[in-house]
This record gives sequence, C-alpha cells and structure tokens, in this order.
Amino acid sequence: MSEDHQPEPGEDEADIESCVAECPIDAELAAQLIGLADLPWHDPAVTGRAMRGLGWSTDGVPTDEARFVTAAGHAVYTDYGLYLPFVHYYVVGGELWPDDFWGSQPGWTSQRGAGREEFEACLDVAIDRFAEQLGPPECDVRTEGRYLAIGRYSWRYAAWRRGGTILVVGPALDGYSYGQDEEAVVYVGEFAQDRPFPAAADFLSLLRK
Repeated sequence: MSEDHQPEPGEDEADIESCVAECPIDAELAAQLIGLADLPWHDPAVTGRAMRGLGWSTDGVPTDEARFVTAAGHAVYTDYGLYLPFVHYYVVGGELWPDDFWGSQPGWTSQRGAGREEFEACLDVAIDRFAEQLGPPECDVRTEGRYLAIGRYSWRYAAWRRGGTILVVGPALDGYSYGQDEEAVVYVGEFAQDRPFPAAADFLSLLRK
C-alpha cells in the first residue's frame, strides 16, 4: 500500500491498496479540447452544441453530475466551464472502498498498488500532449509540498491562454471522496486576457466542476 493513503482505524491494511486509474488524453482528444477552448464559454448553447458535434454522448455518463461522456470514456462536467478528469488516484479495499469504480468504467484501466509516482507520470504525459500542439505551457508551476489526509504532495499545473479562455491541466481533489482522493483534469473556462495567471497554490480554486 502507498504511504500516501492510510487505512481507517480497525481496517486491515493488507486489504487496502492505492490505485491509479487512467483514461489517457491522446492527440485527437487534445485537439478537440483545444478547439473547444477557442469557443465563447459564456454561451453554453454554443459549447454544448460543439461537444455534441464531437460525438460526445449524454447517455451512459459514469456519474450523475456529468453532462457528457467522450468517445474514449471521460466524464465531462460543464457547470463552470469544461472539467474533464483523466486520472484518478484513490484506494480500493476494506468496507469503505470495496470496489474499483473507475477501473471498471469503459475506456479506463487501473493499476493496483500504484501511487504518486504513477499519478504524476500520467499528468506529465497529458501536458506533453497539449504542448505538442500548443507549444510549451505559458504557465507551468508547482505547489509547495504540504500535508492533507492524502499525505504530502506537490502539484503541477500547466496553463495556456486561448483569447478570453484558459486551458489548464492539473490535479484537484475528487469532490466525491471527502478529500481523500485526487484526480488530474483538463479545465477550460473563461479567463480575461489581461488577468494574471494564479499562483500555484491558487489553481485549485480555479478548477471547478
């Protein structure tokens, strides 16, 4: 079991494993997301039409709150922009987490016993996919290490401006796990052209489902 996740009192540590599940960002999806980032995100009719035009479905979404699911299997949330998780880092086992939910979703693969190194490697690969088409990130920052329930971490965020929109790749807390689990996401949303990029520690508040 990874040192990042600790068992609850009374649970058998041997039954609990850290897990990293991924649905990768390939070159085609990166291009689609870049195209969406060039749209006016203050107009949900325009962006919704564009996502349906990409073949993203409103059927079979993996969570109740998701608006679309991509052809590859990513859940897409659109309450405050576009929020698309592509990696989840969590624990499986014991009474609280008996099932590997994300590892069982179409298009996703999970690795038991994986930890922070594997999670960060998936994030770095996704940033590279966008950099291949957009060039290096205009903002590439890392938070200072700190402790949460998930352990000590330092998160990397990469961002590109697209006119009055921002495209960000970075980690967030999974809101459905009471702050125990993490996910790496692509975020697209309104961002004034003259607005400074956030400090590393403030990117988390920018990313919203």
